[in-house]
Amino acid sequence: GEGARAPAATADSGGSGAAVGWAAALSSRYRGPLLAGAALFLLQQFSGVNAIVYFSSDVFRSAGVPSEAAASAAVGLFNVLGTLAAMTVIERLGRRTLLMGSFAGMGAAMALMAATMAAGPGALPAAVSGGVALFGTLAYIVAFALGAGPVPALLVPEMNPEAVRSKAGSAAMLSHWVFNFTLGQCFLPAVAAVGVSGVYAFFATVCALSVAFVARFVPETTGMSLDELESAV
Repeated sequence: GEGARAPAATADSGGSGAAVGWAAALSSRYRGPLLAGAALFLLQQFSGVNAIVYFSSDVFRSAGVPSEAAASAAVGLFNVLGTLAAMTVIERLGRRTLLMGSFAGMGAAMALMAATMAAGPGALPAAVSGGVALFGTLAYIVAFALGAGPVPALLVPEMNPEAVRSKAGSAAMLSHWVFNFTLGQCFLPAVAAVGVSGVYAFFATVCALSVAFVARFVPETTGMSLDELESAV
């Protein structure tokens, strides 16, 4: 699935304190940041990135680009461009701000595509509907690569004290793969039940909720030393 990283990779760097067991990691002292990190990966998966990739060939075909190879190459290129852009601005804008902006952009792209699809066949000229789908797909990919793709893996070790950092990384990866699998199993039945527009509207809603979640539960960690992070969390 998209967005998989290894947040536990920095688990033993910096800070102080011996690692604790799962019972202590889930105690009131530590569980807030640990669960917030796992929730970020849940929201990442249910924001719809895998659906965008799945439908990219159909979207490009509707826009007059019949080649699946071209569709895959374009998605990959815009993903790389978004990631490179994120690398240049993340320290200046901050992880939290970039993540909220990323989810907001993804949600807007999903909502635009959902509204266009909900209008039904023939409601708009094919060139217009195909162009909107193409623009929405590429805009979504760039927005994802700017924040929701890379930032959760950076935040998980930074939000959690050293004593639970490895446990938090494990919980985040478990969340990623469990919900990646869950979405994979539910996606096509959901499309059959409510259509692509309905599924995209659901993803847009998740993106909007993700902005609110980050604003409420995710601290800004950019520019803080490991000692400062340890004190803050």
